[in-house]
Amino acid sequence: MRREILKIMVIILPLICVVYWNCSKKEELVSKPRLFITVVDETGKGVEGASVHLYKNEQDPGLLKTTDSSGIVLFDSLETELYYWHAEKECKTNRNSQVSLNRPLMPGVVLYGYSILAETGILKIINTSAASYNVTDSLSWNIVLNDTPFITYPLVGAYTVYFEKISMPGAVRDTTIQMQCGDTTQLILPF
Repeated sequence: MRREILKIMVIILPLICVVYWNCSKKEELVSKPRLFITVVDETGKGVEGASVHLYKNEQDPGLLKTTDSSGIVLFDSLETELYYWHAEKECKTNRNSQVSLNRPLMPGVVLYGYSILAETGILKIINTSAASYNVTDSLSWNIVLNDTPFITYPLVGAYTVYFEKISMPGAVRDTTIQMQCGDTTQLILPF
């Protein structure tokens, strides 16, 4: 009887080891998430030499890579987190394009992002009054609260911006601004 148990143990023990080793190997084969980001210009052509900063949040120093001749950058060995990216070359940025997949990355999966670089400026509106304002232009409508800066990244060009004090509907003032590539234009309310 002992011999039979010993024979069974000699057969079963190696099988258990093989099964355990194979199962643990499968876990190792699942790779960390990877993210391909393609950066193109307004014509759809890949932008070589664009800097792409990948980060999880504003406190994260993130990773910085440069696009290849096709405008592609690959980030690998990432965590299963939600990532954002900022791409730029000279004064062109992706601030008006895709900057996130809006979902966490997944293990063993390669995901793809796509951003268009365009000439943009920075428009900073600072409301120093006690009142809140509706601020509109041809592209957006926003409420700018008192003592709260509002920052947007419009494309290069001329814009007429309309300001309306929320407490005085219909009393609209406007100003025309000329956005230059990479420049910051600051408007202080009330004006």
